[in-house]
Amino acid sequence: MLPWFAVFTTLFAVGAMLLTLALPTFPDGLTIPIVGFLGLVGLAGVGGFLRTGAARAELALLAPWLLALGLGLAVGTLRGNPLGQALEDALPYLLFALGLCAGRGASRPEWVLGAILAVCLADATISLVRMPTLDLGRVRSTFYHFKVIAGHPLVGVYCAAFLYRRARGRVLRTGLGLAIAVLVFAVVATVSRGMVLGLCLGLLLALYLRRPARGLLVGAVAGLLVVVFTASVFDLGAQYLRLGNQATVDGRVREIGLCLEYFIRMPVFGAGLGAEFEVDGFVVSYVHNMLAYHLWKFGLVGSALFAMPLWGLTRQALRVAMPLRATILGGAVSVLVYLVTAAAYKSYFLVPMVGMTVGASLRLVLPARAAAVPAAVPATLSVAGKPPSVAVA
Repeated sequence: MLPWFAVFTTLFAVGAMLLTLALPTFPDGLTIPIVGFLGLVGLAGVGGFLRTGAARAELALLAPWLLALGLGLAVGTLRGNPLGQALEDALPYLLFALGLCAGRGASRPEWVLGAILAVCLADATISLVRMPTLDLGRVRSTFYHFKVIAGHPLVGVYCAAFLYRRARGRVLRTGLGLAIAVLVFAVVATVSRGMVLGLCLGLLLALYLRRPARGLLVGAVAGLLVVVFTASVFDLGAQYLRLGNQATVDGRVREIGLCLEYFIRMPVFGAGLGAEFEVDGFVVSYVHNMLAYHLWKFGLVGSALFAMPLWGLTRQALRVAMPLRATILGGAVSVLVYLVTAAAYKSYFLVPMVGMTVGASLRLVLPARAAAVPAAVPATLSVAGKPPSVAVA
């Protein structure tokens, strides 16, 4: 592969991530920034695929997704679902695959992670600066910069922690430590139950993997405090996390309930790509729960196919040495928990960002394939009665 081609692959990925700062949270048709973003993601993904066998191996790992999407499209066509909505439903999986190839095939994966961290830190800082007060019982950062509800501050926390583990200079480590602090506070300031839950579970898992005894102790103490101070914890949750406000969850509970009712009617192959239903007078094509969404649209067969690559990616993460293994798995859990409890799995800029993060992380920590050992040179003819020698390259 030509050196300039490898560099441009990385630059395309970095450019796509930096361009997300100019993208809207919810697109209203195709605009120049969105088209440019999708084009850069596509160029970076194709470049990574062509550049390294590792990227092609990651794409092969996602082969069950292609089968699931084919089944979903066939089922949706037979049921008469709108083709446009079906293509929109399939887009996030394509964007994740392109992002994964781009990160895995990047010549400078640390640049990709640095660009992602910069974007997450910028959006997190904007959301905090715009808040008129830090009284989280009355305001949320999402009121003033709604984009952070996509969940990418969690991706930023992971990127900062990952780069911190690999950093050597004191100044760099200090800067990354400050970035982690800002991003963690930004996650808390969103007052998003799913995001805060994902952050807590990810941190607890990372701590347990690094020091099992300490992780169990922290979990046990936290559980004991919740039991002992149940009333105080509930009051805090009602004020901060809106636990007593049913209006914030009733709509989602209804849509998820209807979604599962459709799944019960079509449990094997689901309703297919492009499926929609009406709830509270609105026609919806997705729900705020990733598991329910896949069961509804793809059924048990398709959902099982979508889950298969997760085992392969987990096995790769388990090959990484500590403490980076704990950081990677903790970050994966935090992001997955939020994706399950929200609709961010449909975000057109978060999904490729997660793909690039996974690919670039694996690119940095997994050992490169060993070069092929040259074959031994055949034995030379004996000279003057001496035994033949074997020359090895």
